[in-house]
Amino acid sequence: MAEGKQQRKYIKGLDALRTLAITLITLFHIFPETFVGGYIGVCLFLVLTGFLLAYGSACDYMSENFSVGHYYLKRLKRLYPPLLLVILVTVGFYHFFLAGVLEDSGKEIVSIVLGFNNWWQLAMNADYFARVVNASPFTHMWFLGVEIEYVLIWPLLFGICVLLSRWSAIFLFLLGLISAGEMAMMSFQSVDEISRLYYGTDTRVFACLFGGAMGLMFANRNSNLNSGSSLPIRSDILFTVLLIPVLIATFLLRGQYLSLYAGGMQLLTLIFCLMIFVVIEDSYLGDWLEAPIFKWVGGHSYEIFLWQYPVLFFFQRKAWHELTYGPLLEIFLIIVLSALSKEILKFISNLKKKDWNLQQYAFAFLAVVCVGFMGFGLKDVLASDFNPEHKPGYKLKMELEQKQAELEKAQAERAAREAEEAAKIKTAQERLEARLRGAGITMIGDSVMVCSSPSITELMPEAYIDALSSRDVCGGAEVAQKLQQEGKLSDIVVVALGTNGPLLEHEPYASGMQNMLNVLGTERQIYWITVYCSYSEWMAMNNKYLSELSTTRPNFHLIDWYPLAKSNPDWLQSDGTHPNMDGEFQYAKLIHDTLAQKLSAE
Repeated sequence: MAEGKQQRKYIKGLDALRTLAITLITLFHIFPETFVGGYIGVCLFLVLTGFLLAYGSACDYMSENFSVGHYYLKRLKRLYPPLLLVILVTVGFYHFFLAGVLEDSGKEIVSIVLGFNNWWQLAMNADYFARVVNASPFTHMWFLGVEIEYVLIWPLLFGICVLLSRWSAIFLFLLGLISAGEMAMMSFQSVDEISRLYYGTDTRVFACLFGGAMGLMFANRNSNLNSGSSLPIRSDILFTVLLIPVLIATFLLRGQYLSLYAGGMQLLTLIFCLMIFVVIEDSYLGDWLEAPIFKWVGGHSYEIFLWQYPVLFFFQRKAWHELTYGPLLEIFLIIVLSALSKEILKFISNLKKKDWNLQQYAFAFLAVVCVGFMGFGLKDVLASDFNPEHKPGYKLKMELEQKQAELEKAQAERAAREAEEAAKIKTAQERLEARLRGAGITMIGDSVMVCSSPSITELMPEAYIDALSSRDVCGGAEVAQKLQQEGKLSDIVVVALGTNGPLLEHEPYASGMQNMLNVLGTERQIYWITVYCSYSEWMAMNNKYLSELSTTRPNFHLIDWYPLAKSNPDWLQSDGTHPNMDGEFQYAKLIHDTLAQKLSAE
């Protein structure tokens, strides 16, 4: 890198690429079942990060303006003020309107601020594509972990690049190949590694490195950026051709597919690199992509990204996203909050000015309100349990473990009196009454049933209940088969599964559901409880499928918990899924009353 060779220059069209990236991510977050591959926008963001850091650092170095201290200060001022504002306003707002949701948020927020949230989520067994697990308004901050970690190590990488001189771009590209190869190799080891592949800095950093190699290449060349087209074909045609596979992936490439990590994400990252190349090479395309809408969205893309999950999570907990105009209102609020937060920070940075106008007074008032929210939010965060043994949701976990133990004890007592109770039944009326006490009824469920088990046992003490936290339909099929072999699978089976995963389309869940239906057969009467877990992407899909089964299978009936839970959020705990004391009684009563209505009609 020859000193004085290249001055940093504004590159037209990059805001349009930021707009593309944030649009893909936003559509994926709001419409996950339509834009199933919108998460690939993260790859474009990482490529742009790598490109801009490398290009800016190289230009500063060649003009003798590069300083490690100045570099870190600049990134600190760009990344942290918006981040801290979003976090503090969010926890403050949730303190008033979603009390208890963030009571365990302390360690999560620390991991975000210190830049290792991606590894923290891995330690918590979080799954970006199974949002019911450790769901949080900050789930998307894993990306910021990768970003901050790369920003931290870049001066070291850049120092090596300076020493390597003309081989620097090749050096970064080779490092990127190692990272991309690691992702591909790990993808062949185990399906269980998907979260590790998606969150890991070492498996995602190749996008930054590929972008960095391009940034150094463009900083070192003699020609001016955006100075005209040197491409053999029209740039708009080439850009459109490159956009086609991106759009195909957006609608078809689910994050659970192993093929994504075995080469798909690497290929898409190279396509994004080519898109940057095309935009830079042709000044006419760059000019066209400088449209005001692209510049505004691109300029606010970081703030739009930060505000997404806090808004979406709140809407999901309130079930507002299911309203007709719910998604549009989400987008509107995200945009408004993004604009406001940027203006608030701009106002704070200009506080030294003495002459205030009406707009500045309005922002001052808004800032005071935000500080008030922050105060209450900080109180909740500081009250969080920082015990390393406690993971998010540990209070609920402890409650479920206690109820699991009580359930096992109650089932042991039920088994001891089973034969004695059966001998008392003489008439049809006595048989019906015994049924309503749960005699001859098997229940198979997950943590929602565990949570409600005290009330179920109270209303139906003779029912056989096998419920376990985190159980999905695959685990349910195994339990049903085991009970059948042991002769404990009654002719009436109540099932509460579908909270912890889909019931169709995705493997191994689709096969698990078929196994479950095959074991239960067509002679037993199946009563399946509908799912309420508003922040899982499969709730609506599962409930629709269960409704279809109830119309096509004569022995399949619904116990419709979904509308009751949706209209009575005060029956649920702070996680928006598990019933509280009032909810568990209503859950048990719904099972009892539905069975009573069906059995009395026979």
